[in-house]
Amino acid sequence: MIETGFSGAFRTLTRFPIPGKETARESRTLFWFPLVGSVLGAFSVLLALLPVPSLVRSSLIIACSAYLTRGFHLDGLCDVADGFGGGWTKEATLRIMRDSSVGAFALITLVCTLLVQVFVIAELLDYLPLLVFVPALARTMVVVATGLSSYAREGEGTASSLVSQSGAGHIVGPVVQLILFLALLFLRESPSFAPACSASLFALVMTGFLLHKSKRRIGGVTGDVLGAIEVLSESAAYLGALMLLTFTG
Repeated sequence: MIETGFSGAFRTLTRFPIPGKETARESRTLFWFPLVGSVLGAFSVLLALLPVPSLVRSSLIIACSAYLTRGFHLDGLCDVADGFGGGWTKEATLRIMRDSSVGAFALITLVCTLLVQVFVIAELLDYLPLLVFVPALARTMVVVATGLSSYAREGEGTASSLVSQSGAGHIVGPVVQLILFLALLFLRESPSFAPACSASLFALVMTGFLLHKSKRRIGGVTGDVLGAIEVLSESAAYLGALMLLTFTG
């Protein structure tokens, strides 16, 4: 049986119990990250069609995403917020990030991020392709971060194998998938094309910023940092799409 990493990607990023053989190299799962995001986005589209107020629909989309992903990335965001907010050295930052308790920095960051997502997504519910594209984009940003970074901790950790086995070559496949998605929107003259391009730019800028901060603070990335990149790049992407629509509308 060929080890593609397909089932591993879904088991890693979601609660879907996709059957399949475990791959010996976790890096093989990276190719499928955009597809995982697209599947999650399909659930968002279904919720966006409910006959309830927009803020209710956007709240349900965020809650559904948190449930389907086991809050995996949100937990990473909280750990990074506490670690980077309370640690002044690499050792202190990594120690705080590993602590399972939740501090003030985590709560503030989580609440602010979710508030931004609720109100921004509520304004984008008529652009259904964006609800599929942005989750795929955010998980591609995780691939970018994984392929361009080294692992910050010594020894084994949540994402140590994934990061150590990955390189720049693993970025190509997921990026091509996004380009094909954008090309489809362009060819269909979809109103979501321009906002999707703006979303991509904002996600890239956010990912670059977080990678720079993480490299300076702890010398690389951890699983928590990758989770934070997913959440914040997704938030930045939605915001970028809305800003373009606001300026051109």
